[in-house]
Amino acid sequence: MAEKKKGIVKADLTRACIHTALIAFVIICTASLALANGPSITVTPSNFTPGDLVTLNGTEFKANENITLTTTVTCWKPVVDGQCECDMEDFEILPGVRFDLSVREVKDHVSVYIKKGIWLPIGPGTPGFTFVYNAATKTSNVSSVKIPTGGRYSIDVIGDAVDGAKNCTMTTTATLIIQADGSGAFSQVFDTTGIPICCMRVTATGETSDPCTVDLQLCLKGDASKDGHVNAYDCCCIARYCCEIPGYDNCTICCTSADVDGTSGVTGDDARYLARYLVGLEDELH
Repeated sequence: MAEKKKGIVKADLTRACIHTALIAFVIICTASLALANGPSITVTPSNFTPGDLVTLNGTEFKANENITLTTTVTCWKPVVDGQCECDMEDFEILPGVRFDLSVREVKDHVSVYIKKGIWLPIGPGTPGFTFVYNAATKTSNVSSVKIPTGGRYSIDVIGDAVDGAKNCTMTTTATLIIQADGSGAFSQVFDTTGIPICCMRVTATGETSDPCTVDLQLCLKGDASKDGHVNAYDCCCIARYCCEIPGYDNCTICCTSADVDGTSGVTGDDARYLARYLVGLEDELH
């Protein structure tokens, strides 16, 4: 009888050990998965057009750590008469933001004009700005110090395109440092007014946390030229695209925005339909 009780006790102990081990295993796995997930960022709303207010939310960063937010906007512009011109109108820069840009496929330094109230030319030698030209990659780079006062700015960038180039690529980067709260979360609102139709990437990097990235695609119906506005120039861009004029291709033209007449594909009918819409003969873009 004693031997039987011993066997029962041993069996109970074995089951208890297995049960404890399973609990420990689940706890370890859960913790590992939580750590594996790491920091994340989300954007609300997920679909938006230039001019909307967008909220960037971050979670799972270290408590109270500084986080570097980097917003990169890439757009393509056609070469016209040997020059490429990229502009952003009335866009918001927050106080303390560092603003940099680069333009590929140009012969030398680009000419930069910045407006806050009045237009001011910016060039090599302008205090607070650094111009570097990379002849190997045919890229003009412009870096700024932190902008002390925020507000609405416009920028116009003009460069002489290299021989044979059909379009130029301009990349603008805005860098801002914020702080996470005690739970490792943050929320940052930014205004998309003036941001051209483009590829947009936002990266959040903590002091000790791994970086995380979200890619966004802005779209405005009718804005074939991707400059953030719908006007007669978009009709011209659609027509030039349909005529296969060099520089007006899938890089410089947003086909999703250009297809406005309700039929699939971008044709000359879209240019005509958009023109009719602009003068009030059509009620909406499809």
